[in-house]
Amino acid sequence: MRSLRQDVVEITGQNLTIEQVVSTSRDGAKVSLSSDAIERMARGRSILEEAIRRGERIYGATTSVGPKTSASISQSNQAEFSRRLLRTHNAGHGPIAAKDVTRATLVCLLNSLASGTTGARPVLAKRLVDALNADRPVAMHLWGSMGQSDMSSMADVALALFADIELEAGEALALLNSSAMSTAVAVLSFVDLHYLLELSTLVGALSMEGYAANPSIVSDIALQSRPFLGLHRHGSAIRRYIDGSYILAEGGPRNLQDPLCFRSIALIHGAAEDNLSFSKQQIERELNASQGNPVISLEHGRLAAVANFDMVTLCMALDVMRQAFAPVVTSSTERLAKLVDTTWSGLAIGLIEEDGIGAPGFNGVALFHKSITSEARLLTVPLAGELASSSHSNGVMDRASLSALGGRRGLELAQLVTSIVAMELMVAAQAAELRGRTPLGKITGQLFAFARQAIPFAAAGERPPNVQPLLDRLSNNRDAVETMIASNN
Repeated sequence: MRSLRQDVVEITGQNLTIEQVVSTSRDGAKVSLSSDAIERMARGRSILEEAIRRGERIYGATTSVGPKTSASISQSNQAEFSRRLLRTHNAGHGPIAAKDVTRATLVCLLNSLASGTTGARPVLAKRLVDALNADRPVAMHLWGSMGQSDMSSMADVALALFADIELEAGEALALLNSSAMSTAVAVLSFVDLHYLLELSTLVGALSMEGYAANPSIVSDIALQSRPFLGLHRHGSAIRRYIDGSYILAEGGPRNLQDPLCFRSIALIHGAAEDNLSFSKQQIERELNASQGNPVISLEHGRLAAVANFDMVTLCMALDVMRQAFAPVVTSSTERLAKLVDTTWSGLAIGLIEEDGIGAPGFNGVALFHKSITSEARLLTVPLAGELASSSHSNGVMDRASLSALGGRRGLELAQLVTSIVAMELMVAAQAAELRGRTPLGKITGQLFAFARQAIPFAAAGERPPNVQPLLDRLSNNRDAVETMIASNN
């Protein structure tokens, strides 16, 4: 998924996209607030204030919150209540969010306020615009969210940016009762994992050449036999990547049927693509959905008590996204294991020719790869079934979605998958060169040359190269990698 970079992102409260969040959080884009958004915020504030004047009981505006909902808040105590509400929930400690996560959180919060459904005044949205455009640092902690709004993290944000603004009725809750951080990590983890899935397919194609695998798995017959969009996308991609390869010629493949880690690669990556397509759809909807309680209807001119802070939809979307990678990383580590095993690959033991010393070659690399793959699989475990204590807030907060944790695990998973894919690329390049069969595919040949500019071939008596230079090259030359991936489109 290539980033569609923008210099300025206009926030409307209605149509924020994943690409716009990436532009503002990672690519340095500035933000502006649309005039329609300002009008909606003013309208929402007017509806809230009118309800207060009518004497309605409004959660977090005329009443306290949680176990003290029965307590009324007078107008004279409103400012002090707001200050205490923010400080009460400011329990954050532990790891601080990275800059891109914090900026993405501010953008998601800004878009939520701009919808007008929270009752927050435009002055709060304008403060967020100023903070983003000035690249103001905010120390936001990652721990503490149950997925029923990110209250502790949002308290960090509110106290950092709004301490000098006297908050009016309902505004402290509007800032706290937000899942902006959950949504932010969902967006960023999705973007990272989708890119890595595409890269993994490209690397898998080179592994097929290193193994001399049978390309019939991406033939028209194979792809047309199963009507799944992801299968067609990744199967067609592999076919484009290996176009012109020796494995497409008569006598190219060694086996009628390869191990499933090679034979099922288009099926596995295609299934992951379909999972991620669902997750993307849900994340995009969440970006522009109400996440607070109560919600203000601009159309009907009144408020409703809701549970819109329950991020069960987002949590499930993230579960689906992460689970998609369990078979992806498992098949990757099996391909690597098969390549270094002479019984399977037909190449030198450990992919390095023997010089009489008996060193195991790339077998140590394979063990390392298996270790981080095991860690990655543990991060794919679903979280939607986790139970919260039913005694919290007098039994009202009796469930949890853990959406923030789901997104954080997605980011951790992306870190591991980056190394998993890079190590497979290193081994695939070694196997392809050691086998000595040419030509490689049009795009896999480019990928091989790309890898060789970072890591050398390991000849007899030499140690396997360290993967870090290749990781650095992949990170610093992402445009070149995306160009190779885009050749499929």
